[in-house]
Amino acid sequence: MKRATDQQTLISAVFEAAQRATQELTHLAPDLDRDRTEYAVASTLVEEAWVAQS
Repeated sequence: MKRATDQQTLISAVFEAAQRATQELTHLAPDLDRDRTEYAVASTLVEEAWVAQS
């Protein structure tokens, strides 16, 4: 159960960071789709975090 909690904490932190990054990116490039940008940033951050934990 501890691992699931750690993964949920990681995912929550990643999506918070992705939201902040998306705000900055869409401020610089207003034509970006916010949802797609947030998903792309979050996906990349989660993948990098999981690779780093391995």
